[in-house]
Amino acid sequence: MLKWFLTNPDKPRIEDPNTVKKMYRSARVQAVTAMIIGYGMYYVMRMTLGVAKKPMIEAGFTPTELGAMGAAMMVAIAIGKCANGFIADHCNIKKIVPIGLLGAALVNVVLGFSDAYWVFLVLWGINGVFQSMGSAPCIVSLAQWFSKSQLATYYGVFSIAHYIGEGATYLGTAMIIVAFGWHAAFFLPGVACIVLAFIMYRFMRDRPETYGLPSANEFEGEVAQEKKEQTVSTKEAQLMVLRNPYVWLLTVAAICLGISRYSISSWGVIFLQEAKGLDLVTAGSIMALSPILGGVGSFFSGMISDKVFKSRHSVTTIFFGVVMLVGITGICFVPAGSLALTTAFISIFGFGLGVILCFVGGLLAVDLCPRKATGAAMGVIGLLAYGGAAAQDIVNGFLMDHAKVVVDGVTTYHFETIMAFWIGSVALMTLLIVPTLWAKKVKEEEEG
Repeated sequence: MLKWFLTNPDKPRIEDPNTVKKMYRSARVQAVTAMIIGYGMYYVMRMTLGVAKKPMIEAGFTPTELGAMGAAMMVAIAIGKCANGFIADHCNIKKIVPIGLLGAALVNVVLGFSDAYWVFLVLWGINGVFQSMGSAPCIVSLAQWFSKSQLATYYGVFSIAHYIGEGATYLGTAMIIVAFGWHAAFFLPGVACIVLAFIMYRFMRDRPETYGLPSANEFEGEVAQEKKEQTVSTKEAQLMVLRNPYVWLLTVAAICLGISRYSISSWGVIFLQEAKGLDLVTAGSIMALSPILGGVGSFFSGMISDKVFKSRHSVTTIFFGVVMLVGITGICFVPAGSLALTTAFISIFGFGLGVILCFVGGLLAVDLCPRKATGAAMGVIGLLAYGGAAAQDIVNGFLMDHAKVVVDGVTTYHFETIMAFWIGSVALMTLLIVPTLWAKKVKEEEEG
């Protein structure tokens, strides 16, 4: 049964160059489009809990319980993403990613009928297992269909998937909750994603060589790069990832990224409601700007780094780490009721995060590793990034529960400690990128 997931054997090479170009063009467009839409919906399947927190608390759940649910998912994603990253280097990606979306959709449909904490805790963790089948395999597919020199640009294009999903969740899910209640926010998108999973399977692709096509490096005329890639096996390439100290430094930065990113996406709506006095739809609408601007940042991240920062990806990352820091600080300290300032700082944070996510989220590590180990590099980064994401749910839930004040039956939450936690994570992440300024130079010296 497990052999069904393995990549197919190479087919005899197609000799007609026009046929090769046509097949490459068609496969790239269809596969990237399917991955952007499909992986975007992965996020809808994982972020409903963040938007539904307040009505779920009103229904009897506690912030600590909601934090435990979120942590269960993130731990499952962290472990699963690492495992799936290493596995994906050997597998047919077309058979992994749609199954993950299908499983996550089925979990959400079931949760649409539940009110029990333990059911949510267990199934939200299982949802994390399916969620881990998305990102790393998608990046492996990109590395298979685009050459090394193209990867930064198309990685950025693909990364808008995160923000399509987040934007749809913040705005669409808030509207569903207001219209039909919080249970429907799990059930209705779940049904839609069951259908989408089958459409995704139809349009995704295995490696180019399994269709009789040349590798992406060869197709783009990057023969020297392809020869270098062929000097090591997949297993050897994966071991090179594990031995690279800069990869492990990036994993620590990824922990901080996971904390800051998911603190805002999971707790930002309730923060705006409780600390800034906004209603659910207004808070959700403002938070939707973060993924929208994040999508813009991701889309242009490769181009910004290549054109403005002369392909010095570490410099790009440090610069936009500072942008994120400005955004998160503004979000925390803007006066309550200042919608324009809140909107501006959410947008600044979202744009910076969009750029950062492409680089700290994997591209800096992928850039330092062989193409055959793309999944391994993404898996290692993902393991620690989602470890940070899991930690933030526990810490944020604990801090929120222990900073509440009840007066005459009215509960008020204080966020001073939480704000310091959020700002500190962004600052530390930015500082940890600084040593990678020398990473590529060291790699080139070792190779040369």
